[in-house]
Amino acid sequence: MVDTITATSFAVHLVYPPLHLSKESPTLVSPSSSRWPQVRSLPISLVQECKNLNHIKQVHTRIIKENHAHTDVLLVKLVERLVNSSYVHYAREVFDRIPEPTPFLFNTIIRGYASSDAGEEGMRLFLQMQERGVLPDNFTYPFLLKSCGGIFEGREVHAHIFKYENLASDVFAQTSLVSFYANNGDLEAARIVFDKMPNRNTVSWTAMITGYVQQQRFNEGLALFHEMLVSGMEPNDFTLVNVLSACAHLGGLELGRWVHEYIGRNEVCINQAIGTALIDMYMKCGCIQEAADVFNDMSDRSVFTWNSMIGGLAMHGHGDEALDLFWKMQECDVIPDNVTFVGVLSACNHAGLVDKGKELFHSMNHKYGVVPNIKHYGCLVDLLGRAGHVDEAYEIAKGIPIAPSGILWGSLLNACYIHKRVPLAEGVMEKLMELDPYNGGNYVLMSNIYASAGMWEDAAKVRKFMKDRGIQKTPGCSSIEVDNMVHEFMVGDGTHPRSKDIYLMLDEVAARLKAEGYVPKTSLVVHDIDDEGKMNALCHHSEKLAIAFGLISTGPNTPIRVVKNIRACDDCHLATKLISKIYNREIIVRDRNRFHHFKDGVCSCGDYW
Repeated sequence: MVDTITATSFAVHLVYPPLHLSKESPTLVSPSSSRWPQVRSLPISLVQECKNLNHIKQVHTRIIKENHAHTDVLLVKLVERLVNSSYVHYAREVFDRIPEPTPFLFNTIIRGYASSDAGEEGMRLFLQMQERGVLPDNFTYPFLLKSCGGIFEGREVHAHIFKYENLASDVFAQTSLVSFYANNGDLEAARIVFDKMPNRNTVSWTAMITGYVQQQRFNEGLALFHEMLVSGMEPNDFTLVNVLSACAHLGGLELGRWVHEYIGRNEVCINQAIGTALIDMYMKCGCIQEAADVFNDMSDRSVFTWNSMIGGLAMHGHGDEALDLFWKMQECDVIPDNVTFVGVLSACNHAGLVDKGKELFHSMNHKYGVVPNIKHYGCLVDLLGRAGHVDEAYEIAKGIPIAPSGILWGSLLNACYIHKRVPLAEGVMEKLMELDPYNGGNYVLMSNIYASAGMWEDAAKVRKFMKDRGIQKTPGCSSIEVDNMVHEFMVGDGTHPRSKDIYLMLDEVAARLKAEGYVPKTSLVVHDIDDEGKMNALCHHSEKLAIAFGLISTGPNTPIRVVKNIRACDDCHLATKLISKIYNREIIVRDRNRFHHFKDGVCSCGDYW
């Protein structure tokens, strides 16, 4: 928020005579340099050393009263000091009394407005800059782009940049355009600017990669990172953090390990940001020990680092270890925040630690000063519902003191599915139709609840309701990384180059599963098809396609790692347990909620998910 200064605070501004600044931006160097003009009683360093607003006002008063030959330089430093201290309104008062401000001064005030959520004022000042005939430089437009309230204003700034030949090819201005478009979700425009840049630096590449990662277009981000390396450009810390984030989301362990090795080979400091990104990547790729090794080797850990480790352990169902780390975190004088409690409550949830979870939830506010938000209530409802305390969970969902969410009530619907609470599920579904009426996953789950209870007509009515209103279910998608390439599969996918081999392997898997006594859970398929069609539908789920591809593409005893965008269905979970035993493979599946480590016919979740 822009600061406000009273009228009396500016009384001193009204008495000094007009100043005439050079139209060239002043060259500002270190106060210790001999190039700095030293004023007999007011050195320039005094402006920089001001510790609060009162000090700044005292120095301002002296500048005006003494009015010497270097007043112009002092006022430039004063404006810069005020902006850097977030006193933008005061800085503007000083600026407005300078008769001929330079581009540097205009840029400084525009930057201040952009940083204080007063972008409209920055845009107005730019118009004044043009009216006064002050030419912008390569710093003006990057600051101005940060002041833009949306794509339309940004495009106008883009058009201004092309009026000046030197700026049309300036790497700083062009990179700012890439960042602007990417941050506003227009990746196509960002990529057009990026591709047309005659010169790119590390920041340019990183801006485009970051845009892809932020918009969850991870494959494109990683592809561009590969191009960056081929071009000979070296990544910086921000590049590496974003690439590791993409690897984490895709389950790209091989590339993530390569980045870790790159960091070691090039002696890149594993700071808090890179260390936390490495932990998150290893955890989300199913490598708990490697994440722990990075954590233990870090001498400087932020609360984000601890949260990443606690959340990762929770996701793998290691509830006790996550809680141990929570207590150790406090012993190290790191204060838990709201994200920490999402992690520990999730840990209790996945491990079935109901009493401990309730205790931690109720201690959040009075012991740690963390007010529970909707995510914390969602964790508590899921914890209780999953453990069979469905009625208690329902009462909490009804009575939360903040606005309800579809995710929270969706957790309750899932609890009704697990514990076959059909009447309660119908009431929950009515609430979900108010909160999230177009979420196809909720309708599918309600249809499955009816199907599991043998209520086929009701299940069909739900499906018809979806069809009539054009409500679509999020399609299941599973990915697997092989030889540094991420392969994605949809339900019944036939587009993969090795589809023929994959389906041959599925036939073999189906035969061996049948010999092992596996019976498909055809009740989960509510389409009006015969039993054979239902078995085929289950056999062609994306997770099974990914596992089949892993079996034909990796060597014996190699773990198979699959990432799935939705919750693992009961049939896939049962089948994967048996596949791990039949083929003597460890299969690690990350679904929307947690990790499942399948080995020797057993899942790490203990069938509690």
